[in-house]
Amino acid sequence: MPLFFKKLCQAIGRLSASAKAFFDKRYTRSEPGPAMDGLTYWRERILFSVLAVSTAFCLIALAPALYMAIGEGLWLLAIFDIIACLGCSGLLFFYRIRLAIRAALTLLITFLVGIFIIAQAGFLSGGPAWLFCFAVLSGILLGLRGALSATFLNAAAIVILAWLSSQGYVAAPPASINLLRGLTASINFIFLNGVSAVSVAVLVNGLQALNRKTEAATAALQQERENLIEAKDQLKQEVQVRRQSEKDLQQSERKYRLLAENIQDVIWTMDLKLCFTYLSPAIERLLGWSSDEYMQFKLEELLAPESAIRVLNEFKEQYRRAQHSGSFQRSTTLQLDMLRKDGARVKVEVTASFLLDDTGHPIGILGVTRDITERYKAEQEKAELRESLARSKKMEALGTLAGGVAHDLNNVLSGIVSYPDLLLMDIPKESPLRRPIEVIQESGKKAAAIVQDLLTLARRGVPVEEIVNLNDLVSEYLLSPEYKRLKTFHPFVDLESRLAPDLLNVKGSPIHLSKTIMNLVSNAAEAMSEGGTIKIVTENRYQDAAMKRPLENGPDESVVLQVSDSGVGIPPEDLQRIFEPFFTKKKMGRSGTGLGMAVVWGTVQDHKGRIDVRSVEGRGTEVTAFFPATRESFSKAAMEPSLDAYKGAGETILVVDDMNEQREIAAKIITQLGYVAKSVDSGEQAVEFLKREKADLLILDMIMDPGIDGLETYHRVKVSNPRQKAIITSGYAETERVRTAQRLGAGGYLRKPYTVQNLAVAIKAELNRS
Repeated sequence: MPLFFKKLCQAIGRLSASAKAFFDKRYTRSEPGPAMDGLTYWRERILFSVLAVSTAFCLIALAPALYMAIGEGLWLLAIFDIIACLGCSGLLFFYRIRLAIRAALTLLITFLVGIFIIAQAGFLSGGPAWLFCFAVLSGILLGLRGALSATFLNAAAIVILAWLSSQGYVAAPPASINLLRGLTASINFIFLNGVSAVSVAVLVNGLQALNRKTEAATAALQQERENLIEAKDQLKQEVQVRRQSEKDLQQSERKYRLLAENIQDVIWTMDLKLCFTYLSPAIERLLGWSSDEYMQFKLEELLAPESAIRVLNEFKEQYRRAQHSGSFQRSTTLQLDMLRKDGARVKVEVTASFLLDDTGHPIGILGVTRDITERYKAEQEKAELRESLARSKKMEALGTLAGGVAHDLNNVLSGIVSYPDLLLMDIPKESPLRRPIEVIQESGKKAAAIVQDLLTLARRGVPVEEIVNLNDLVSEYLLSPEYKRLKTFHPFVDLESRLAPDLLNVKGSPIHLSKTIMNLVSNAAEAMSEGGTIKIVTENRYQDAAMKRPLENGPDESVVLQVSDSGVGIPPEDLQRIFEPFFTKKKMGRSGTGLGMAVVWGTVQDHKGRIDVRSVEGRGTEVTAFFPATRESFSKAAMEPSLDAYKGAGETILVVDDMNEQREIAAKIITQLGYVAKSVDSGEQAVEFLKREKADLLILDMIMDPGIDGLETYHRVKVSNPRQKAIITSGYAETERVRTAQRLGAGGYLRKPYTVQNLAVAIKAELNRS
């Protein structure tokens, strides 16, 4: 017997393990989903447990039940037990059938088993327990309604079975149980059955409600989770977009900084109070201050005074116009003078516009500053070239006029300058006529000097190249009658000189350089009507690494002549006109003709020099002239010999001139000097004369009208007389034509009107030239 129970327990254990494995495979691995809520899931598990336990234990309970039923002749009970056991097993394994159908079949089997047992074995059998289980399982599997329905169904079954038992149709109760006890027991059974079933159903419904709330909460959480996931995805996308935007912004900022930090122009911003808010690093290259240092200054501290005033006025004007038009989309460009850290001025071009917000209202100013120093210098040089060209054109026109006037006037003046020499040679020194004749001659010479000034400013005269020292010319001028006359007109003007003792020489015309000194001093004195001081300074300038070259593409050594005064100064509008011919603000008839500065300019240009003028109204003027220096030395001219040293020995001299008066004067002087004078009035006649006769020397006028000029005449003469000597005379001549004649073999050049002494020296020099 013990061995039997041991085997039975082992079989039950294996059966339980198989059932658990099956349950785990079928249900445990399945989670509630949309097709199966939580309560249904647990009802499924409860039903499976009931069926599994019923199937397992029916094998144990079936054997004694069959034994008892067969032994007592209850064949129907035995057959029903077998059918119920098979039904439970079938419902256990056919799990694909819907839960409601399997639950209904399970409850039906339970109810029928209970009824059949009571009907066969009576009320004291296991039938009531099956009915009790039926009601409870109904409450679990079907809810409150199922529990109530099962309770009423059990009550009805008990009543019907009790009546059938009393009629003898079913098994009767034991004799010890009377009707009252049976009724009481039935009521209690039904009450406890109902209470248990309803309690279980209420519990199940509560669990179901709780499950629904849980499901709702779970669904809400799930929805919230989905929303959070969606928000997370959106946030992730936003983060990615923001990261990309930040990356693009950083890249854009990097490009901007790269541009701002490497561009030569200065990029800046300022607020509407004209205080800087940003400056690119290029400001340090431009002005010497760093960006941080620069932003500490006020605008008026960084600009030249006139530029600061211009900026403020321009800002107010642009703001007023923008308000009037309703649009701040404006820009302006200004040329300003900014101050470097070392105090120097820098010429810049500033382009600025309003910095606007989203509504189009100004919140600041954006600008770019560009260094235009080189461009400004180029423009200044271009303007100077234009001015020089215009001046050259004026000079050319004036030169044409001066040439014609000089030619005719010098021929006329020859009678006034040359005849007095002849007269003075025959008049005793004590004669009262001597002084009037000398005055006439001096007046003629002054008139000739004025004509020469015209040629000088027109740059049409023949330059004289002698070794000259400016210190000597200054000293000579301070002892001259012209300076004494100037002191008479300006008694309150003092003159100070600072002459360099080692001053280098220059090569040029002493007469023109002396006139330059005289004109500059005269202008300085005229500028100080109330008195003052004139300063004359001479010095050497050398080109080296520490000093700018005084002349553009000029020599390494220069001689500087500087004349300054403390007078009224020159107005800016007149400063550009001071070198124009006949431009003057002097007192006409007392101070000059208006040719002084024009002559100075022409003299400096003829000597390949440069002149600078600086003047401030109320503070005076400073004129600086630069001349190329020379290392050549000069010797003082010996005392002029007497006229007897230049007397001739009967040589024949041919005078060729288209002016009858000039021929007569030249012939008389030549005869007075001991030569034989011949004369003709044209170049053609000179050529014919020399074919017939011989002349030791030609005095050849350069310009003759009509007919061929002096150069062509000499050229034709050289064809037949290659060794013919000649000197050139003219009241006016193009420099190049004179030099051409000299290259052909002509000797010196003698400017009209000439004196007896000049003509005698020129003739003797040419006759003695080999």
